[in-house]
Amino acid sequence: MSNGMERDEVRRSGVRLSRRGFLGSLGTLVVAGSSGWVGFSALAAAPKAWSPEDFVKNVQHGGPPKDGIPPIDRPKYVSASGAEKFLRAGDIVFGLEYRGVVKAYPQKILVWHEIVNEEIGGEKLSITYCPLTGSAVGFKGSSRGDRAALTFGTTGKLVNSNLLMYDRQTDSQWPQILGVAIAGPNKGTVLEEIPLAWTTWGPWRAKHPESLVLSTDTGFFRAYGSDPYGSYERRGTYYDSGGSFFPVMTADPRFPDKHVVIGIKANGARLAIPKAAVAWHKVINASLAGVPLVALYDQELAAVRVFARRAGTTVLTFRREGNTFVDEQTRAPWTATGRCQGGRLSGTQLPVLAAYDVMWFAWYAFFPRTEVREATTS
Repeated sequence: MSNGMERDEVRRSGVRLSRRGFLGSLGTLVVAGSSGWVGFSALAAAPKAWSPEDFVKNVQHGGPPKDGIPPIDRPKYVSASGAEKFLRAGDIVFGLEYRGVVKAYPQKILVWHEIVNEEIGGEKLSITYCPLTGSAVGFKGSSRGDRAALTFGTTGKLVNSNLLMYDRQTDSQWPQILGVAIAGPNKGTVLEEIPLAWTTWGPWRAKHPESLVLSTDTGFFRAYGSDPYGSYERRGTYYDSGGSFFPVMTADPRFPDKHVVIGIKANGARLAIPKAAVAWHKVINASLAGVPLVALYDQELAAVRVFARRAGTTVLTFRREGNTFVDEQTRAPWTATGRCQGGRLSGTQLPVLAAYDVMWFAWYAFFPRTEVREATTS
């Protein structure tokens, strides 16, 4: 038996509590019934910009101890054909395209581990997923002091019901959605975000048959075919009903708590666009803190990608024409990946902006000054 498995047996014996076990103990806090999940309400309602100290004061114990939800530090991968043994076409995966490498991280694995510490081309990345807030984000970064590349673990704690990570290099604490250290030697340091495509296995494999896939051979015993929070495929589970399990710092009723928005960051400002609005309009032009941006709907993957809509000094405005996107300035066609396919801008790649799927309650709790867009604007 591997050391990882031996450690996992200790966790399973009750010395360390998995979040699934913890959820089973939440009977007095969370009620599942015909009206859905009932959770906590906000602690405060006044919109403001939070300080790191505000977040620290609102850290909650999530149940498991530090690394009680064990990150995957030595990930193994299988080919797309090998993944067919444990993935169905409709299973959620988080797709990564980075420096010529294409990988898929199944939600059914990450729900049990929440962090994969990865290395691509000698560069350390961390793939993170918080099931409580429906947010999957890739990160890279280095320590403020010695510039050492950071790797992450789980603290077992939460802020605004969101995964609170710690870095192994300095033990600084990082809320996943915030992407900024709130305590420790790295306090105030901002992580660089790497976009992940929230999609399903069938479309991802069709578009990327060469994709590698995170293996279930993790060194831990987990029920990778089950989900302790319910199911994205069935209505009335945690993922689409009721409020958060844990207190949040503020709330806003414009959307249901679990409504999925695309959270966007630029120049210190924040923007939320309902994912359903992008799926409906296919393209939404907006601006944020002086950055003209566009959210494009990738029909093949049912995913949203966000770009700065600028080519050199030219600000572009996009619209949907048939099965492609067209900019109004040159009338050239563009793909959902932000690449121009004709005209004088042929081959131009729009700059990718930090953006990801996230539940509305969590995004607003972290960023109560967020702007919101629901329709096409320039």
